Amino acid sequence: MSEVRTDKALSMLSANPKQTALLLDVDGTLAPIVNNPVDASVPIEVRTTLIELGRRFGLVACISGRQADEARRIVGAGGLTYIGGHGSERLLPGATEPEVDNALAPWSERVNAVAAAAARDLSALGIRREDKGAVAALHYRGVADEDQAAEALELVAARASADGLAIHWGRKVLELRPPVPFNKGIAVTELIEGGSFETVLYAGDDRTDLDSFDALDSLLESGKLKQVLKLGVLSSEAPPEIGRASDLVVTGTDGVAEFLGRLLAVSDK
Repeated sequence: MSEVRTDKALSMLSANPKQTALLLDVDGTLAPIVNNPVDASVPIEVRTTLIELGRRFGLVACISGRQADEARRIVGAGGLTYIGGHGSERLLPGATEPEVDNALAPWSERVNAVAAAAARDLSALGIRREDKGAVAALHYRGVADEDQAAEALELVAARASADGLAIHWGRKVLELRPPVPFNKGIAVTELIEGGSFETVLYAGDDRTDLDSFDALDSLLESGKLKQVLKLGVLSSEAPPEIGRASDLVVTGTDGVAEFLGRLLAVSDK
């Protein structure tokens, strides 16, 4: 991480905090990647930093492929905004239930039925199902034979696609989705256009975060934003596109924690 570029980025973000939005992916960005998704959590020092940033900046939002209430559990900060299910859900500060996209809700039962059947048929391979509302995930990270599991899930993906569902491959996970347009980028656009922001930071580590990068580029080009910082989080599993598309990169969740800590420090001055 270049110190000169980092200092410039921190100065840009802290110049007018109330008109600055901080948008942060959760898994692999705030929370370290773990074999079992239910074990993920944001370190307490990062949680504390996020809470303090939420008091200073116009918006701090955590954007996740998980359900919004699950993302809030992992982050552990109730005063932030949570976008879940890759943009299909929004959980505002103080809310007890997330707002769900009406176009996606009718597909939830069908998506999860297909995923449940696949997880049952492939249970011997150790594949785990995660319910994400209108999205269902089939994880194979840490199973005995990841290559065999991936091959089996290729067949699941083909059948789901033939059945009219949309599919998405992530980091050692297959997601089954409704055939309705939605992604993190669409959610980011709606979030920013619904507020009054000049500057936006987005931090992410996976292919789904590239949609957010593209969305922010479009908002910048259209003049709806004045400044954008795309912070790429690099790791051995991060796609190379993340580094290429980023304005600044850090290494792993530790790098993100350090960057956010420094941002908090300069925003206090």
